[in-house]
Amino acid sequence: MTKQTIIISDLHVGGGAKDPGDDHVYQKQQLERFVKELSQRPQGLTGDIELYINGDFLEFAQTLQDAYKGRDSKSWCSESESLAKLRAILTGHPNIFAALGDFMKLGNHVTLAAGNHDVDLYWESVRRELTQAIHPALSFEIGSEWVERYEGKLQIAHGHIPDPANTFKLWREPFAVGGSERRLEMCAGTLFMVKFVNFLEKEYPFADNIYPVQRLANLLAKNDKKGLAVVAWAFLRFAAANPVALSTGSAEAGDPFGLELLAKVHSDDVAAAELARVADQGRGIPVKDLRHRLRTEEALAEFLLMHWPEVSSLPAWEQVSKAPVLSTDGDGNSLGTIYSSSAFGRDSLRVSATNRASEVRDAQVVVMGHTHIADECQATHKAKYFNPGSWTRYADVSQIDGLVLDDLRDEGKFPYSLNYIQVDEPDAAGQITASKLTFERSAGALAKR
Repeated sequence: MTKQTIIISDLHVGGGAKDPGDDHVYQKQQLERFVKELSQRPQGLTGDIELYINGDFLEFAQTLQDAYKGRDSKSWCSESESLAKLRAILTGHPNIFAALGDFMKLGNHVTLAAGNHDVDLYWESVRRELTQAIHPALSFEIGSEWVERYEGKLQIAHGHIPDPANTFKLWREPFAVGGSERRLEMCAGTLFMVKFVNFLEKEYPFADNIYPVQRLANLLAKNDKKGLAVVAWAFLRFAAANPVALSTGSAEAGDPFGLELLAKVHSDDVAAAELARVADQGRGIPVKDLRHRLRTEEALAEFLLMHWPEVSSLPAWEQVSKAPVLSTDGDGNSLGTIYSSSAFGRDSLRVSATNRASEVRDAQVVVMGHTHIADECQATHKAKYFNPGSWTRYADVSQIDGLVLDDLRDEGKFPYSLNYIQVDEPDAAGQITASKLTFERSAGALAKR
């Protein structure tokens, strides 16, 4: 019987139907049905399949958001916080973990590789509870960017390490330095999710599934509710101040809308006092100290993102008028000084796959994930590259006419394609075969507008 490796990635399984941070497409128990279908294959019945889940299987960054008690921008969850999030995920999707266990009881293998959204797999107690929930033989891949199968012929990586917004200083041991409690490192992408997107998703559940992410700010800028124009400015200004991490280009100082907001801090005593009360995790600081801290647009933007849930309800900041500078032109440029550029995505991973295939002499197939963009191409003359994309709904806003912020309330309007990569073990000539297949897809109502 020919052995198979089945690769899926980026499922973002969270706390279930009531969890706004659960992006996995589970409405018809798709993953459970997929695993059961694998179990009924001839290879599944004889225990000859490895199901390799290539990162971001579990959505720790957005599940049970109150569990995270960190107070700085450099450290993510403690072990107890990650464990609390895991238990919410296990409770939210018992059918998935039961199906994986039944699959393994037939002798098949399941491997969970850590990605940037489930770096929490580095905690021993998290791995132990997952093992107890699924099967004693459950395997994990942590600490390495690249994993090999079939004596190097198959090369697998999640794909976040070369992404400046989602990389870690030391992937072998991604823990924050300093502090009294041991915590995981916080990458820039997770910080953005925790401080901004999680808050926005309470009203707009699809907010984190927009590609490219810069376009989200354009939608916010067109909406008058709750001062979203201000947070749109803060997001773009913060991104421009960190162009390498967020791939937005650069910004010049002196943006008119930013200067208006900065002037409000330094001339409006009521507005400044409101911000001073929410500073430093709600402990508050003197107004003069706040004004000293917020002397630049970049400092103000970072402050607004770090404290946006509190700032959004402050009377003096709710109804800041939108300035024409927040308009969007045909190229997606905003603020007039921030220029859209290609974010880390399909082309970036193609380069990474080509480099890996060139470095590893025996490589025939390279598989990556992370971008949520399904892809396949000839990486080198001897190696093919595949990306299954994501098992979530997803939207390239450039492909949807007339998208407005209210569309993000209903994720059911958006398309999905649940793909997997099937790799068969080497034949007598030492060649492996691989293909990108689709388990289920939905066009989505918005894609047809």
